[in-house]
Amino acid sequence: MRRATAERPRSARRWQAVVVAVALNVVVVPGAWAAQRVALIVSVSKYDKVPSLANPAKDAKLVQATLQKLGFTVKVLNDPSRLQLIEGLGAFEEDAKGSEAAVVYYAGHGAMIDGVNYLLPKDAISTNKSTLTASSVESALLGQSLMGAKAVRLIILDACRNNPTATRSLGGNTRGLAREAGPTSVAVVTLMAAGPGQVAQDGAAGAANSPFAIALTQGMTRPGITVGELPSYVQAEVERMTEGEQTPDLQGIWPNVHWSFDPNGPAKQASAAPAADVTKIKWEKDQVFWTSIKDSDDPADFKAYMDAQDRGEISGSFRKLASNRIRALEKLPAGSFQVASRSAAPGQELVGAARDAFARGDYKAAFRDWSTAAGQGNGAAMYNLGVMSLTGKGAPKDVNAAARWFKSSADAGHSGGMVNWALCQLNGFGAARNEGAGFQTLQRAADRGSATAMGMLAEAYLRGRGAAQDPRQAAGWLQKAVDAGDGPSIAQLGDLYERGVGVPKDGRRAFTLYQRAAVAGDTDAMVRLGYAYEDGEAVAKDDVQAATWYQRAAEAGNSEGMSSLAVMFENGAGLTQDYGRAADYYRQAANAGDARGYLGLGSLTARGAGVRANTAEAVKLFQQAADRGSAAAMRNLGIMYEGGQGVAANRARAVEWYRKAVAAGDQGAQGELDRLGAR
Repeated sequence: MRRATAERPRSARRWQAVVVAVALNVVVVPGAWAAQRVALIVSVSKYDKVPSLANPAKDAKLVQATLQKLGFTVKVLNDPSRLQLIEGLGAFEEDAKGSEAAVVYYAGHGAMIDGVNYLLPKDAISTNKSTLTASSVESALLGQSLMGAKAVRLIILDACRNNPTATRSLGGNTRGLAREAGPTSVAVVTLMAAGPGQVAQDGAAGAANSPFAIALTQGMTRPGITVGELPSYVQAEVERMTEGEQTPDLQGIWPNVHWSFDPNGPAKQASAAPAADVTKIKWEKDQVFWTSIKDSDDPADFKAYMDAQDRGEISGSFRKLASNRIRALEKLPAGSFQVASRSAAPGQELVGAARDAFARGDYKAAFRDWSTAAGQGNGAAMYNLGVMSLTGKGAPKDVNAAARWFKSSADAGHSGGMVNWALCQLNGFGAARNEGAGFQTLQRAADRGSATAMGMLAEAYLRGRGAAQDPRQAAGWLQKAVDAGDGPSIAQLGDLYERGVGVPKDGRRAFTLYQRAAVAGDTDAMVRLGYAYEDGEAVAKDDVQAATWYQRAAEAGNSEGMSSLAVMFENGAGLTQDYGRAADYYRQAANAGDARGYLGLGSLTARGAGVRANTAEAVKLFQQAADRGSAAAMRNLGIMYEGGQGVAANRARAVEWYRKAVAAGDQGAQGELDRLGAR
């Protein structure tokens, strides 16, 4: 009898409650790293026989100076020949062995020929395919040079992903760089300046550096930033600076997502707490801060969020969404409700002071100032007091008090208050349940320009709550919400296209929307992207990219991302089979309450794969998964009871669990019942 493995869950979407802070459980990869940090900077601006480039030398100097400030020993190759580049990589391979972190930065021309990426040294010849490949260096050599590093192995490719002759990708019969596919593509993380088919821009005329180099170096120097947080920051900033025309791309798995570029980062900032705990605190603050402003009408709230991230106080997972909301609000007509409310609302200065105090974690001061402003009739202050009551941050946790504040805020005309008051009405949180009234409240907020309300109206139409079910109306409202800058609506619209609900079924359109949402910080969308790359239906199959997105979701606290990555490690599907890392990620998912996490960890524990064998503990883990609805775990409990593994053998209990598994949808359990002659 084979134990059952977990089915892929379907991500739950927002609806049931007002968003609150989430406690995250993360695990640091064990081991003490050496103090050594090494980097190799390669820039090629002056070419002998291909078009020269203006920015690589300037960008390389900026990256070099930044890494040196961060304690890296940096070697530099400016305009190297092919032989000099190969020799330099060989020497750097020795430097990286046993190091804590190793980074290679390359700025210059790049080309992809027959599925292989090539980096062009100074003496490259591009007359034809043969001369180009013979005179260039395969990018895989960069990955090989980093394999000796323990905590961080990072390649930064500042080259284009298209083929215009005047940019950092060579034209003619070549194509822009592809994602890496060699043996080091998982173990080495590659951050590319641009997405597939995009140009790595040099910036505005007269700019000292490219948008990518600026975002990269600013991100590296943020207080306490981890390698896991860096890509999201860089992507959001480059998209902002290029107005959406360039999005950096990432692939690979971090050995330790909690490693900090800051020499005084999490491990040294809190000697009494491990880096994982400091990261957890930052994420919790991030969730609470975003909850307090996400429905705001004031661009200053979102700017304050971004400033808090720049100070290293929060992880900034919603930075892209904050940037989108700023742009959407600033595009509103001068006479709109939101603009008028910002200038005319009483107590606005107190609201700003409270917001700043909240960002610092001074909840007492925030509560005082918001209370004063609320007494003056300020709807934003009432909304934030409601959030405090809901989350227990700065005020006693009290859903009834939260509902009263949200109603007062809604009555004062604040769209965020309307959204949360509508949720209270729809779900009966702190108020009598009244779906019709909740729908009308959402409609009021949507009419006033609330992107969140537009997304919630879409869900109301999908579920038939407060209005008749109407998938086409739902799709229309989701599109409006997306256009207004609402992040969660992007992935929800993608889900409709994936299933063909209210819109024509279109897997590629769904993938594009998931990708957009994932870059904006939606962790459910990250997981859906991982599924798309793993399945290979809407996009070319790419297990490394799937694992990349699963880890990004996991690092952001998404339990489905944790368990999805664990499955890949357990099965050796696309990744080198590693039961130890599988167990780590299953454990993280289980700590977050994920049924598949309990199931997977139970299976490894029963077999002694990656963890010490303990059948009694496996039974407990399967029970936890079964309690959360896992049909596969129910079947496994039947197997354990039938065989007397970890529990006393009990045929009746085994049959009972097999029946429960069948009822929950596990058809394999029916075979077990048939084998036992049970009905």
